Amino acid sequence: MARNLFGGTAADVAENIDGSRAPGAEGTVWNGPTEEATQITDLLDSSGIPMQVLTADSQGMVGPFYGPDNITLVYADFGAGRVAMVPINTAGVLAFHLTADDPHGSKRAAVAEITTQRGVANGFATLGPDGKVLPAQLPDALGEGGSSNDWHNVKAASYGALGDGIADDTPAIQAAIEAADYGGVVYFPKGVYKVSQPLDLPRGVTLLGSHSNLMVGPGMVGDEWPCYLQAAPTFNTGAMITIIGEDDGDHPAINGEQRIINLMLDGSKVPTGGLDGIYAKGNVQNVVLRDVCIRQMPNNGIITAGAANGDWPYSWRLHSVMVDNCHVNGMVFERNTDITLEDCQVIGCWSTGFKLINCANGIVTHCRAEWNGNYGFHIAGGWGNWPGSGSMSLIGCSTDRNGWDGVRHDASGNGGFLIQGLMTRRDGRNGGPGGGGYAGLRLSGTAPVVVTGLTCYVGTDDGGTANTSPDYGVHISGAKDVSINSAYLHALLEGIHNDGTNERIRLGTEITTTVGNNFSEDRTPIV
Repeated sequence: MARNLFGGTAADVAENIDGSRAPGAEGTVWNGPTEEATQITDLLDSSGIPMQVLTADSQGMVGPFYGPDNITLVYADFGAGRVAMVPINTAGVLAFHLTADDPHGSKRAAVAEITTQRGVANGFATLGPDGKVLPAQLPDALGEGGSSNDWHNVKAASYGALGDGIADDTPAIQAAIEAADYGGVVYFPKGVYKVSQPLDLPRGVTLLGSHSNLMVGPGMVGDEWPCYLQAAPTFNTGAMITIIGEDDGDHPAINGEQRIINLMLDGSKVPTGGLDGIYAKGNVQNVVLRDVCIRQMPNNGIITAGAANGDWPYSWRLHSVMVDNCHVNGMVFERNTDITLEDCQVIGCWSTGFKLINCANGIVTHCRAEWNGNYGFHIAGGWGNWPGSGSMSLIGCSTDRNGWDGVRHDASGNGGFLIQGLMTRRDGRNGGPGGGGYAGLRLSGTAPVVVTGLTCYVGTDDGGTANTSPDYGVHISGAKDVSINSAYLHALLEGIHNDGTNERIRLGTEITTTVGNNFSEDRTPIV
């Protein structure tokens, strides 16, 4: 190794004893920080001209200079004490240390041998003309099939995805998925990956993106945010990602343990059709979605409503999942027993936000439904009464400006539903005019329901447009067993409306109702 380059960075400043910069000051260079150190005079300036001292420029900055051969640490002194300086040509220093003879030389030789076989120069990755690590030296491009440590980069030469939003990357992505096998990670670097057919996700495979916006807003709607999989305009049926648990010759009878993380699915280029974002069928267990966004699908965002040989998907876990402006429902889960939805949001879908059908023992916590055309949450269907079955807990959730009821519960079954800490606001918008008899919470099922800590609030759109809604805070009709323990219910017409067709309605003493617009303060406690 020849001379190393020092100085020339923002940290290389000549200072006086008081800590201020010293423009034009002369400094000496030493091989150590103590008085016993030796001054170094074998120096070259950046042009290769010999020099013995350093001279700060008019701003007090110490320009680049070359030290003696093989020296990787020097000390500069401008009168305020000696300050250590390290080379700025880091790559050269690393190369020297990786090949140097020392007690660990055998280990370094082994590392050098491995990295040489992998096409990595001098034992470490180098940068190309664009300032990025050369593709051949990326870990995902090493070993058989373009993978290393079960990590598969779809842009690796072995797969060939471009991520330019133009080329069809479906074959490349599916090849990476199939190569990943159980426990493998398929990684999508920043880009727009055009997809023209369903991506079939096998057991134990993780799809990992570089970023998911979770919501698209002003200035974040176009190609300036290229981090997603995008359905091609002709891809208008099926689903962008499918997970099938069915012994049909192509899939196993039991599937599951897939992970989808930091990934956005975009259907904005598909004008019409029945394309879903994610579809699951049959015995598909323990799927996890985290930081996922599904936007502008011509059909549903997520749907697990398919049985195979009597088996349904179950025990899924969704965390921080956003479904944005899909043309039918946001999320549809049927018979997905033991499901957990945490910090999920559905906004602007044309039909219902969350549709939950017989998802026994489910937990929906801190989720939000906003601006959906129909219901925010719809808890529907016949919930199982077999041994071990149950109902669902809706905890700490909120709604805002959904077209119909904020939460509609018309489910049957014997398990008790818990609705706790629900906050509804401005639901029953009904396209703008309001009216229609909609409510923040509508209860019309025969299954038992326990409600505590409920609030409902009226209002118009943010700009004062549209009419005040909803008509009712809680609307109860055809229900068999309802307990409301504490609530504050502000609605246009009535806080609680009981149409007389119910069997057992129990209202606690901590309920207050208010009617009129959002300026009304005529509060009436229920006694």
